[in-house]
Amino acid sequence: MKILTFFLFVIISFFSSAQVEEGNWYGVLSVMGQKSEVGISIKNRKIFVPPNEAQYNPIDSVFIENSAVKFFSSQIRLEYTGIFENDTIKGDWKQSGQSFPLYLYRREIKRPQTPIPPFAYYTEELTIENKNANLSLSGTLTLPAKDDKKYPVVVFITGSGPQNRDSEILKHKSFAVIADHLAKQGIGSFRYDDRGVGKSTGNYWESDLDDFQSDLDVIVRQLLERKEVEKLGLLGHSEGGIIAPRYASENKKNIDFVIMMAAPGIPIIEMMPMQRKLTLNASGKSDEEIEANEKVMTKVNDIVQSKSGEEKTKLLTKVMTDYAKELAMDEAQIDQFVKGQLFILDGAWYKSFIKITPGEYLKKVKSPTLVLQGGKDLQVPEKENIAGIKSSLKKHGFCGKEPAYAIFPNLNHLMQPAITGNTDEYGKIETTIDRQVLFQISEWIKELK
Repeated sequence: MKILTFFLFVIISFFSSAQVEEGNWYGVLSVMGQKSEVGISIKNRKIFVPPNEAQYNPIDSVFIENSAVKFFSSQIRLEYTGIFENDTIKGDWKQSGQSFPLYLYRREIKRPQTPIPPFAYYTEELTIENKNANLSLSGTLTLPAKDDKKYPVVVFITGSGPQNRDSEILKHKSFAVIADHLAKQGIGSFRYDDRGVGKSTGNYWESDLDDFQSDLDVIVRQLLERKEVEKLGLLGHSEGGIIAPRYASENKKNIDFVIMMAAPGIPIIEMMPMQRKLTLNASGKSDEEIEANEKVMTKVNDIVQSKSGEEKTKLLTKVMTDYAKELAMDEAQIDQFVKGQLFILDGAWYKSFIKITPGEYLKKVKSPTLVLQGGKDLQVPEKENIAGIKSSLKKHGFCGKEPAYAIFPNLNHLMQPAITGNTDEYGKIETTIDRQVLFQISEWIKELK
């Protein structure tokens, strides 16, 4: 089981005098920008990846005294130590010789924007076959009404990592919230589970960006056959903000508009060091630690870009092993650490991701484009990426509607109102997606002719 072998080099608390409850606690572990949701059952002594509580790693022991919380798992060589205050546990996740901050929250935290049925609009479950990949994609078509009218329809594309149709994290269901808002504004949408997630089949971890784009292609082609569709657009968040404009640049006749939300605008190989520095600084790492990490990543990326097959695996293994020894890990920790890193770094997705250069496809996009960005985004830094997008989009010579840009200074990567923008805030913020963003999307679509 690989769910709790975390990846060090990839790009995505507190007590009053109250007692720590023994139910489930949830948090987001951020490792070099890669976000992994974690579930902890104190009562049942297990660690799992939500919502699949049936697959778990056991906890050997739990220690709770006043504000202190500590638990251990020998199976995955994990130690967690935290302090409980104001309904939140703030602590450190220590595994494989590494330490990462992890805030844990009760699931009962309010999510007031989450749509609750019955809905005043039409929804339909669709299953779409990707025959070339031998898999099926399950999603929800949402329309303002089931009538003879035609509506603009937006296809949502999730960010990196396996996600369900709602792009759900810590009970925040951002795509469900956007779909609900759009339906009430007379706009349809389609959101789908990534391959290998929810009701969709296939294997996410054996896929790359081209595979994800092929999934989008079969979805677009089927939706274009629906009589309800007047215009068809794409909305991509984060990595989805790569796939959406790239697909539009290659399928100009099929896509009427594009919305890029927290999307990269500069080469990924250049953006990742910025992301790592911001997230590591926010996690309290020293300049020396950040510099050492970057030297390792430079070696990793050189190998991934220039080598393949067994040679690539062998070289990556050596780099990871040498680095683990520098961190003074024991043999068991080194083995676990290296396997965890290779799972991502030696896979198809990572190689396809780091070779992305947005300018190559952005300059070919002809569809009207809306760009949304948060000023406190640590995963996709606003200044450099917006500059890159503007530089590339202006080269393609729009006919008609010029690209539109909406920068929200106080929003984070998830488009939530934030204080620092760090991932430890995601669970504490009740807002799933800021209303300004919702209305920016709907009003812009309405203005399209």
